[in-house]
Amino acid sequence: MGDWSWELAILLSKFVAYISFVSLTGGLFVLFLGSRRNPQGLVAIEWSAKARIPLVRVLLAASGFGKLAIILFFLLQVGQVNQNGLAGMVDGFMIGLLAQTPIGTGVGLRLAGFVLIGLSLVIYRGKLTGTSSPTLPTTLVLMWCLGLLLYGAGFSVLGHVANLDLLAKLLIGVHVLLVGMWIGALYPLLLLCRTEPASAIAPLMKRFGDYGWGITLGLVVAGGYLLTALLGSVTELYTSPYGRLLSLKIVLVLCLLALAALNKFRLVPALYRAGSQPLQRSIKGEICLALVILVVTAVLSTFIGPADHMA
Repeated sequence: MGDWSWELAILLSKFVAYISFVSLTGGLFVLFLGSRRNPQGLVAIEWSAKARIPLVRVLLAASGFGKLAIILFFLLQVGQVNQNGLAGMVDGFMIGLLAQTPIGTGVGLRLAGFVLIGLSLVIYRGKLTGTSSPTLPTTLVLMWCLGLLLYGAGFSVLGHVANLDLLAKLLIGVHVLLVGMWIGALYPLLLLCRTEPASAIAPLMKRFGDYGWGITLGLVVAGGYLLTALLGSVTELYTSPYGRLLSLKIVLVLCLLALAALNKFRLVPALYRAGSQPLQRSIKGEICLALVILVVTAVLSTFIGPADHMA
């Protein structure tokens, strides 16, 4: 395999891992948004089984594909270093050697996150898909949150922030978690629009919009600091290949924000009058933009970024 083949395969493994991560993050977030305390003081999920069952299936698939993507990413890194074709991916000596590097640490953290989340889903699958108004188990939430934190921590030892200060490493974790909460919530929200009545969709979309202000502010603060830490000057945004691709990502995020504003101020208030079809079309547009953003993110860390900053 040539260098471009290894890099393309690594790019695809990252893309699958990113989709899996945001799906799991957004899934937990929307389950939280759709939960309320019942008269017994327990936190109950208000979704119908028609919405919960396919969502849990998607989340189980995301945790499975996420684990496979992370393992494949590591083996591809081994093969690329070994330069001995596909057989080089399973060289035991090189696997042990690379496992002791930051790549091994980052992969271990991300894999542990996916394993923990997948385990929590397997344990509580029956509870999440069972009764008409199941409770949201505290243990599941704790395992899920710990898994997400482990995965987010994997970004602090790899990628463009690996050699930056502690604050930047903390902020990259915050950044990826907030991104996951935002774009990972899009498919669950689309699923709700397809299965739930307007009376159930409108309050949840309003809550999502209310949290959206905090998510947006967090992304601006974290992203702004990371930009200043990664770029030598603002001019790099249009003078360097990395900066130009990063500028494209920023433009795509702004387009995503514009659609989110359209949803909040126009389409959600019109749910009872116009139905959910216009909102569904807008969310589908957001999902398409989010996928392009994830592709750009994977390209930034695979092809454009400096070799010693690969993630």
